[in-house]
Amino acid sequence: MPRSATPHPSTRVVAVITAFNPGPALLDACTSLLSQTASVTIVDDGSTTDVTEILDACAAAGCQVVLLGQNSGIAAALNAGVDAALAATPGADFVLTLDQDSSLQSDYVDRAVAAFDSASVAGVRVGLVAPHSVEGLPSRVAEVRNGVVLGLEPIQSGLVIPRSVWLHAGPFRAGLFIDSVDTEYFMRLSDAGFETVLAAGTHLGHRLGGRFHPTVFGRRLRVRGTDVSLVRSAPFRYYYIARNRVLMNRAFGARHRAWSMRETMLDARHFAIVLAFSSNRATLARLIIAGWRDGVRGRQGRMPQTLERIARG
Repeated sequence: MPRSATPHPSTRVVAVITAFNPGPALLDACTSLLSQTASVTIVDDGSTTDVTEILDACAAAGCQVVLLGQNSGIAAALNAGVDAALAATPGADFVLTLDQDSSLQSDYVDRAVAAFDSASVAGVRVGLVAPHSVEGLPSRVAEVRNGVVLGLEPIQSGLVIPRSVWLHAGPFRAGLFIDSVDTEYFMRLSDAGFETVLAAGTHLGHRLGGRFHPTVFGRRLRVRGTDVSLVRSAPFRYYYIARNRVLMNRAFGARHRAWSMRETMLDARHFAIVLAFSSNRATLARLIIAGWRDGVRGRQGRMPQTLERIARG
């Protein structure tokens, strides 16, 4: 194909945004993505508030809207969105997945597609293209191969997935519901011989959990004169983090023992810190124990309603 006839990167990519009780910022995200991609598909994952106005505004702007009847989890929402997006745009080569609270620079898609093309020329079998940094923090680097920077366990938001890889590897694991969904996909692709490429110069704006300042005897904990600030997830997430760690170890631990031990220890350390300094430690402990127990039992999907009520306090 002559160079002048090569499709612009934006025509090769469709975007999927998962949403739950979205606010007006969703429309801004859609408008930004429509200028970078061939189409934008929004999946409303069973919102519990009336979001008709914002979803109608996104549809009027040119987005495809998929409504799930109930909260089905990030993996199921992504799967529904990717399938709908690729079906609506048969000529698309890639799908970009995003959370509703993520933001991209204006040339993110172009840079991601360029990174895929360069890596492919360099002989890398690309499974995912991920951002170079997330919320100002550099993504984890595995190695540099033939000039291509390869990454480790990227977060789901900001991923560019080749259509061929989606058809080969299949969808995200819906049974995880939330947490570890991105890691499971990365591990599955890695075992199949695919690599994750970090696209040079790409930056993703994304909330990495809420921050809190631990206190000791009513005073903020300080180290060398600076207040300590830690990342803490919503209470319900701790059930899924604990449960899905057991499920992930069962799925990949035999082949990746060092990885399994390291990630388990990191989760345990995080649990210990949160339990030590959170005022709702009894609730968190109950959710963590329930998650671990259900993981041992092999339970998947949404957490029991009794635990949801506990998480809500």
